[in-house]
Amino acid sequence: MLYLKNLIWKMRLALLSEVPNNLRLLKELQWKSKNEILNFQQKQLRKLLLHSFRHVPYYREILVNSNVIDNSCNVNLEYFSRIPFLSKGIIRSCYDNLKSDDISTRKWQVNTSGGSTGEPVKLIQDKDSDGWKQTVKILYDLWSGYSIVDKKVKLWGSERDLFVGHERLQTRVGQWIRSEVCLNTFSMSPAQMLSYVERINKFKPVQILAYVESIYEIARFIKREKLKIHRPLAIMSTAGTLNSHMRSTIESVFRSPVFNRYGSREVGDIACECDHHKGLHITPCTHYVEIIRPDGTIIDAPGEVGEIVVTLLVNYAMPLIRYRIEDMGSWADEPCSCGRSWPLLKEVTGRVTDTFITNNGTKVHGEFFTHLFYFLDWVAKFQVIQEEYDSLRVLIVPHEMNSNVHEYYNQEIMDITGKIKVVMGNECNVKYEFLDCIAPSASGKFRYTISNVEKC
Repeated sequence: MLYLKNLIWKMRLALLSEVPNNLRLLKELQWKSKNEILNFQQKQLRKLLLHSFRHVPYYREILVNSNVIDNSCNVNLEYFSRIPFLSKGIIRSCYDNLKSDDISTRKWQVNTSGGSTGEPVKLIQDKDSDGWKQTVKILYDLWSGYSIVDKKVKLWGSERDLFVGHERLQTRVGQWIRSEVCLNTFSMSPAQMLSYVERINKFKPVQILAYVESIYEIARFIKREKLKIHRPLAIMSTAGTLNSHMRSTIESVFRSPVFNRYGSREVGDIACECDHHKGLHITPCTHYVEIIRPDGTIIDAPGEVGEIVVTLLVNYAMPLIRYRIEDMGSWADEPCSCGRSWPLLKEVTGRVTDTFITNNGTKVHGEFFTHLFYFLDWVAKFQVIQEEYDSLRVLIVPHEMNSNVHEYYNQEIMDITGKIKVVMGNECNVKYEFLDCIAPSASGKFRYTISNVEKC
């Protein structure tokens, strides 16, 4: 049976003729020198810019005005940073002008952003882009020790993507071929988590692919309930910020290494850890990544946190050039010890809206607030929301809800309030709400910190 699945899966990949070729290219490119990789990436970037100039109305004037392309169609990458940033708002307002005028000659589909920070944005992605997405996922899986048709459990949490037990026949057949079990984590009660633990133990996956928050919550549940859990070869975490405390909890419970993968629905998988875990390798033939300061200047130095800007090099149906993906991150301090010379992110620290701002303009990273709650055993879940400069709402789901929960933990709540006021100011009003549950975003992802204050 395993041989049959393997054969069917390889035949399917063969029909997507670009995937095997792309994978061979990526496997070779990962060991090339830094200069060879840069030359390859710049060649990809020039091709995309030239296509955008010739076929995408939105970019024609922009590329000329930025001096990136002249009247003779020469591409000058020296001026690439002059191209205005692309935002979700621009995509919505200029949607038709961002489409390539040769789209009728391409196979394409409509996709949307995840909607974690508000209204999702609609995008067009072509078949070549989809092929590259699949290829990059396969490579990242190989880094973790997982190969196609190895057993995998997906802990996913999107009402749009996954309804366990209600999938189409095509979806169920695909999961069978891939030896894949999908568990919906959109809403996880203790009973559901217990059933998921039992399914993982019975299925014995080689890899668990999971939303960061989903695998963390299940790890906490397993630890709290003192349950036994199957040890997979690797855990691939994605769709959220993986901080050191979450990684430590997940790895200690599952006794497996966590591979942090970073990407989005708009541009696919951007970067991933290898087995040396020294940072996240950016795939240079599919993505060109910049990190910028609030004033738009480029950050080249390691360690300085800024906003991540992505140019997707492989989607010609609707090119995304210098797209503000609304994530924050920094460059690694030194190359990875694995020997790959791909650009290396030290970490992705969270969403742009995870950064809180005080009345005097001081910025406070959202992780400050998460550290206030991680070691409180009575807190099952929490979320901190900045409504105004001097107004915070703290939502708490206690492990045991009762009418006197606020009074029972009054001393700890006062301690948290005092620490918040130290960084946000004494005038900051902190309001607590005790709930039975906190709903995730429409994409199923959960965010521990949200700032609704406009950034300047």
